[in-house]
Formats: sequence, C-alpha cells, structure tokens
Amino acid sequence: MSPPSRVSHRWFLLAVFMAIGLVISTSFVLFSLQPPRPQPTDNLIFTPASIVEGNASFAIENVSHGPYAYSGFEFRLVVNNYAVGPVALGPNHSATTVMVGTATDRISWIDADGDGAVSAGDSFLVTGDRAPLSSLSDYEFDLQWGTAWAARVFWSTY
Repeated sequence: MSPPSRVSHRWFLLAVFMAIGLVISTSFVLFSLQPPRPQPTDNLIFTPASIVEGNASFAIENVSHGPYAYSGFEFRLVVNNYAVGPVALGPNHSATTVMVGTATDRISWIDADGDGAVSAGDSFLVTGDRAPLSSLSDYEFDLQWGTAWAARVFWSTY
C-alpha cells in the first residue's frame, strides 16, 4: 500500500506547484496588460519673467495634477550656457545661493497661499548676491519634479 500513497503525494505536490505557477503567470500577464501611465505634461506653467531693478521675477500661472510639496522639487539655473544644478528648492521665503561661473545668484520661492506646496500664484525671485543679475546675459530657470517633468522660463538682461 505504500507505493500508491507516494504516488499520490507526488501528484499532490506537482498540482500545488503548478497552481502556484499558474497564479504567478496570470498575475504577470494581467499586470503587463495594463496600459502605461502617461507622463504628465504642462503640469506647471510660468508667467514670462519680469526684470525689475536688474533682478528677475516670475509667477506660477497654472498647476495641474497637484498639489506638489516643495520638497520634491529641484531647480537648475543656466546663465550664458553655464549650468548649475539640479539643486533642491528651498523652503518658503528662503534664498538658495548658487554659483554660476564667477557670479553668485540667489533663488527664492514665495509661497503665496502658505500651503507648503508649489501652486498657482506662487512666485520666484532670481537675484544677484546683494546686487542685480549679471548684465548682458541670457538666463534659463528649470523647475523639475523628480525626473518626470520640468517647467522652464527664459529671460535676458540686455
């Protein structure tokens, strides 16, 4: 009587392993059939930059798919094709100092509604270090959310 019980145990183990394989295969197939999530586009739109007393300011005109906490953002500043960054965005009303080439600039984020998130109506100020921005220069400011997307604004100090 022992040979038949060994055979039934083998069939049982084989059935269990096949069932586990079927569950894993089915899960993989169902997961792979899901359409990929689309990359967000135009999540954040800046107003054109304004130059006042040699410094640039611009606001966030529109934010979609948010809110986005400021701690998830990094920025990059490009001056005459010299870039610095990505640098973590500082908290509300703080000035993050960066050195681009031989010039030191400060980037400030002003949280207009005080919610701790980058949202419509908030603004950015890009200044020189206690002085106006470098004259005769082209600027680009990129605000990046992880590696998913970036918003950009351009201006010149001619």
